[in-house]
Amino acid sequence: MDNINWASILFTALLVLILFMIIYMRRAMKKNMTYLNETDFANVMRKGQLIDIRKKELFDEGHINGARNIPLGTLNRSFSKLRGDQPIYLVCADGKACKRATMLLVSKNFSDVYSLEGGISSWTKPLKVKK
Repeated sequence: MDNINWASILFTALLVLILFMIIYMRRAMKKNMTYLNETDFANVMRKGQLIDIRKKELFDEGHINGARNIPLGTLNRSFSKLRGDQPIYLVCADGKACKRATMLLVSKNFSDVYSLEGGISSWTKPLKVKK
């Protein structure tokens, strides 16, 4: 019976720890990420690193001029391509993938992360198409 009690206590402690980590990461993400509407994003995106995290195929179909393509799936291997002393402006398809990218960036001590609200689907300005 003692084993069952210890197992229950350890299991509960593990669940509490996981919950604490989730809350901490969400707060850190919100603190370090700001959504910008299209106008504000267009006004500041040249003051930092403009990163499109969509897959290469989607990037080639149309992207904001000056954006670098670092797909979300490769972002965790591409931190050396990013400068820590400049803001990062993220673009994804609909604004949702930027949350995951921000969590990765924050975990590697990047700050000042901005995201285009609504993603590239909300961008009404011309896009550059890769030929």
